[in-house]
Amino acid sequence: MDKVEKNQKWKYKGHNLNSFKEDDEEFKKLAKVIDNANKDDLKETFDKAIQTTYEQYKKYLYGHNLFLFSDLQQHIKDSVNCLIIGAYIPSVTNTNLLLERALKLTLIQCEVGSVINYDDEEIIKKYLQADRQYAGKSMEKNIQKCIKYKILTTEEADEVSEHKLKFRDGFSHFTPLNILKGEQLLTNISLKDNPDFETTLKLPQYQSILVVNFAIHNAEKHLSYVLDIINHLQFKVLEGFSKNLKAKKKS
Repeated sequence: MDKVEKNQKWKYKGHNLNSFKEDDEEFKKLAKVIDNANKDDLKETFDKAIQTTYEQYKKYLYGHNLFLFSDLQQHIKDSVNCLIIGAYIPSVTNTNLLLERALKLTLIQCEVGSVINYDDEEIIKKYLQADRQYAGKSMEKNIQKCIKYKILTTEEADEVSEHKLKFRDGFSHFTPLNILKGEQLLTNISLKDNPDFETTLKLPQYQSILVVNFAIHNAEKHLSYVLDIINHLQFKVLEGFSKNLKAKKKS
């Protein structure tokens, strides 16, 4: 009996459809043309970013004081930089990281009940324990936990959950149905006059185009919304610290 052929891991990883070889002179000429075109494209993108779009988005670099969430500063900068160069989907997905991380930082600090003190081994121990508690939790579970700690009202939590479904779940899992729900179609073609086009809109290829257009029009709004939530969360943590301090003084 023939031996069963052993499956080869990533069998086709070294294959591609390129008919050119690197030592091919025709390939070298074509590669040079492509490289020059790519460099020109990048130069145009970054020149425009510096001269025009930087001024449009720079306010997000200065408008928020991360007095409790200082480690989010680089992520904010990354989201803004993506907007500046027109990388809207990366901006959305990085901003999702901002929101999820901010919720976890909020819960960790509320769990400990005081600002971190690097000279206090007991507080450091509590922070490490709280980090293990919330780091692996889903975003929805952490949102619901925020209600328990009175960080978010039920109404606020529902709003964040709805926003999460559209922006975080929609983009992270690429679910166009979540992203485009309630949005007007970005087309001038009447579905009434072209009933067959409604089927075309459901094709993955066309959905990808619609999602890109959605990101172009909503990436900045998404960042602004998340930054407002971050401000709110920081002050809610301070409220909790203040209550704990007053309780300790009374006792």
